Amino acid sequence: MKIKHLLSLFFVFVFFTGLGQSNKTQVADKLFDLFKFQEAIKAYKKILRRDRRDAIYIYKKLGDAYSIISQPEEAEKWYSEAVYDTDDEPIYYYRYAMALRQNKKYDKSIEWMTTYKQKSGMSDSRLEEFFKELDIVEKVKREGNKAQIYGLSINSEYTEYGGTYYENNQIVYTSNNISANGKRRSSYDNLPFTDLMLANRHEQNDFVYNRRFSTAINTNYHESSPTFNSDYTVMFFTRNNMNPQKKHNLREYNLKIYRSLKQQDGTWSQPEEIHFDSDEYNCAHPCLSKDGKYLFFVSDMPGTLGKSDIYKAKVNKNWKLGYPENLGKNINTEGTETFPYVDQNGNLFFSSDGHAGLGGLDIFVAFYTPQGRFFMLKNMGLPYNSSKDDFAFVINDAHDEGFISSNRLGGQGFDDIYMFRPTEMIRPFIYLVAYTKDNNGYIVPNARVELYSNEKLIKTKYSLFNGHFTFLLDPEKNYKIVAHRKGYEDGILKFNTFNSTKSRVEKDVVLIQNKKIKACVADYDTKKLLDSVEIKIYGHNHANEQYVTYTKSNGCIEFLVPPNQQQEVYYEFEFRKKNYLPKRLNYKHKLGKDTVNWIKPNKQYVYLHKLKLNPIYFDVNRWDIRPDAAKELDKIAEMMKKYPEIKLSMESHTDSRRSKAYNLSLSQKRAMTTMQYLIKSGIDPKRLKAKGFGESRLVNKCSDGVKCTKAEHQMNRRTEFMIISDEENK
Repeated sequence: MKIKHLLSLFFVFVFFTGLGQSNKTQVADKLFDLFKFQEAIKAYKKILRRDRRDAIYIYKKLGDAYSIISQPEEAEKWYSEAVYDTDDEPIYYYRYAMALRQNKKYDKSIEWMTTYKQKSGMSDSRLEEFFKELDIVEKVKREGNKAQIYGLSINSEYTEYGGTYYENNQIVYTSNNISANGKRRSSYDNLPFTDLMLANRHEQNDFVYNRRFSTAINTNYHESSPTFNSDYTVMFFTRNNMNPQKKHNLREYNLKIYRSLKQQDGTWSQPEEIHFDSDEYNCAHPCLSKDGKYLFFVSDMPGTLGKSDIYKAKVNKNWKLGYPENLGKNINTEGTETFPYVDQNGNLFFSSDGHAGLGGLDIFVAFYTPQGRFFMLKNMGLPYNSSKDDFAFVINDAHDEGFISSNRLGGQGFDDIYMFRPTEMIRPFIYLVAYTKDNNGYIVPNARVELYSNEKLIKTKYSLFNGHFTFLLDPEKNYKIVAHRKGYEDGILKFNTFNSTKSRVEKDVVLIQNKKIKACVADYDTKKLLDSVEIKIYGHNHANEQYVTYTKSNGCIEFLVPPNQQQEVYYEFEFRKKNYLPKRLNYKHKLGKDTVNWIKPNKQYVYLHKLKLNPIYFDVNRWDIRPDAAKELDKIAEMMKKYPEIKLSMESHTDSRRSKAYNLSLSQKRAMTTMQYLIKSGIDPKRLKAKGFGESRLVNKCSDGVKCTKAEHQMNRRTEFMIISDEENK
């Protein structure tokens, strides 16, 4: 019998049983409720062969039975039939997903766990951790093997598990081999009951059977999982009921913890139950801390969070125990936590099917802090864990060897004991406490923070309102953190944990604040905001080329100031919209701490006049005003007389033929001629500005070396008109 699962049986009785689907299943249901699972399986299958009307119900019961007796391949088979008609009991989606996981069908397991999440609507820490650690399988594979592992000669076709170090270079372990006293067979799985056995070291990595441990300890019932004090004079161990209470009709498998003392003649005293044992719940798998101050154990007593939880009790004088204390939600889940072991540093090793793992029971470690609490839960990885059940972790004081037990593939029997030799130290994570801040030292909240190791993305999270975030880091690795936040240049922090002597590290990730320039454009007369206004920005990125953007439906634009211009910027802006007079603004400004800097002071709008002014054009190598240009200039003169507040810039250009120096001089002559025409038309020279740009702002493709038509070159020989100032506080 696989006693590692016995602790869950009371929970099983509550959650895996119920009224039969019909009178036909009553006998099989009774066998199931009495934990006679092998007989129940036969009975359910017999019903199926005769009558399939209760098929879905029987599929579920068969899946449950095989799951309880640790046959995940069979459990998967029957659950796969049940899940297509089980919306009324969504827990079967979860059970099917876990069976698939034990059979290494991880992708399919995720699909059915997702279905369970959608259908159940339950708050379940196992579910939350499952989806938080979806990449746990790949992560464990990436980390690789952390130990060498050896099967022991004491393993047989039966069950062996739980090697515990004992005096004289021996170990005590649990077995239901035929040499055990417990000759009775369990109705649970039709296997013999277990006894404690003694084995001697045979070779460096092997032990061989010596004898049964003690006739005072071994009985016709289960004995298992012993723990000893430092001089091997006190032991605690697990035993099931000697006198089952008939009123329950199922207490054959109720587990209790017993204490025995070594006598002067080397024999062990008659075991006594500890004071909080009960016929109403289970207590099992004790482990003494190395200093003998606490006994850790497993129970499903009232107050348990899941199927079974890990507890501790203070050890008082004469090895009496204090009141049990649940280790809480950081350790315990709604699933099974079992087989605690505490090393000389106070670190807690245990097995769980509730925390994210490879399937079945996985071995985890919770590291101990000087403040007396456990933290930084860590999956032990390969080869400690497999897709099957892995449990009963023990390590010697030197941390250079230890034991695990498993029913993994390749073993001798149901469960086997393996010796391991670590190839890397079992060390806690390094706890990184960090903050996202800007280059002025201010907190940057809600930044997306990515953790990389060797350029591979490991984890992503968001910093809190105070910029705080944490990561658990492995020792001896290179890391990079990249922090993203809209409005900021990415913050990048590179560091490593080689030769780190601290369990806690504090760092800041600095993001450069990307300051913004903002403008809103409106109609001069109506003050209505204008969308789709073309805005050309010169000087962006310190480049000569223009950056073009358009106002949105709210009439505004925002753009980021490049990191190399965070202190002071100088831009020229051109605002253009059909049927409106173009406008130019110069913007030279020292940027302060504000994220958003407005083009106009006090968030004023940039106003455009609803007037259409056409460019004027020139002949090749000429700067005199043509008759068609004179007509346009007369219109402009009338407009300026109507709006005396307007100041106008004449901006002249050339085509790309001839040299740049020649063209620059030619464009300046065109600008001056245009301005002189307006002055002669009665416009005050103080309202006018003339500037030549040469061939630097072509309106088409006709740059040097490009073949173009006369008409295309004509488009570049022009003077354009741009408002440079007006009374906008009207």
